[in-house]
Amino acid sequence: MAISKKERSLSIWIGIAIGVAISSMLVRYALQKKAQQTMDRPGHYKSLKCGADGSPFHPIPEKIRQKIPHGIVVYYEDNQTIMTQDSRHFLRSWIIESSGSFRSERLFIRAQEFCKDKNFEGVKQYLFHRASELYLLPQTGALSSKLENEIDPEQYKIIGENSQTGEWIIQVKDISHQGLRNATTTLSDLKEHIAAIRSIPWVPIR
Repeated sequence: MAISKKERSLSIWIGIAIGVAISSMLVRYALQKKAQQTMDRPGHYKSLKCGADGSPFHPIPEKIRQKIPHGIVVYYEDNQTIMTQDSRHFLRSWIIESSGSFRSERLFIRAQEFCKDKNFEGVKQYLFHRASELYLLPQTGALSSKLENEIDPEQYKIIGENSQTGEWIIQVKDISHQGLRNATTTLSDLKEHIAAIRSIPWVPIR
């Protein structure tokens, strides 16, 4: 028995509705799966294991989570002390991978927590810097092209200049805590080209 035009139209719309419902279910399942995979990834905030080597890290303080709500902890370091204005401070430091201005941009941030108390009880301070770049203040008359002849191209690359201060921006390959210390020591020895080195402050883009 032939079906009417009205019945045919109704069948088509029912088929479309079922297709849309199935597609929505598949999309939700894929998003849930991706979210679960992210949660299970080493370095995720709740994993408490660094993405680089699986070593444990201290839970991310709320002040840091507010600045970097989504990220992967690549490296962690504690038991460090520094002296500031004749006062001793204890330091914890997380190197976190996040996203930059564009989704495809990988941004590495060094988030640091300072406290005068060894157990980190009481007033704490927080600093944020870019982990994969440093500012180099050139000596008067120095040329970045000549510095490039002195540095290891596998470890360092000059990628720009601060238009306001004239500092060179150098990219560092080894962004571990020890790697950054080694970079500072190595570059500081090139006094013919470099007058000073400093970390590049980071602030979240609102």
